[in-house]
Amino acid sequence: MNGQYYKLPLKLSTILEKKDMAVCNLEESVSQHIHLLITTVLGENKDDPDYGCQLWESDFDIKASNNEVKEQVEIAVRTSIVRYEKRLSQIRVTAVVSQEELNMAAGRKVKKKIKVSVNGTLAKNNNPFHYSSYFYVSPLSFD
Repeated sequence: MNGQYYKLPLKLSTILEKKDMAVCNLEESVSQHIHLLITTVLGENKDDPDYGCQLWESDFDIKASNNEVKEQVEIAVRTSIVRYEKRLSQIRVTAVVSQEELNMAAGRKVKKKIKVSVNGTLAKNNNPFHYSSYFYVSPLSFD
């Protein structure tokens, strides 16, 4: 259906129960897709092994400087969005890398926190678009 976007994650049991799927607006749909792109490792999608984000190939070497990680993240995220999210134009990606001490069950750990912001224009209506999220690496986790 044109102009109707489904909310992720899809609840396939809803289809089996012959109920309507949860929907969202264009901005939410683009945001969900960007999140999915960022968190998908290349090769994870068997139908399109290039789908996902190259940034997981770098494995976030702990010796890499924050500036190196920032640049890797920005390039990888922008490349994925340009290739797979055609509803967005004039894409600008910025990343901020910092160290954060986290209280974990096993004690305190220092992890790299990566905040990713995506700005652009929605091609359908020329409205400004903004997405922002963050994650921790070594290993990957979201809060």
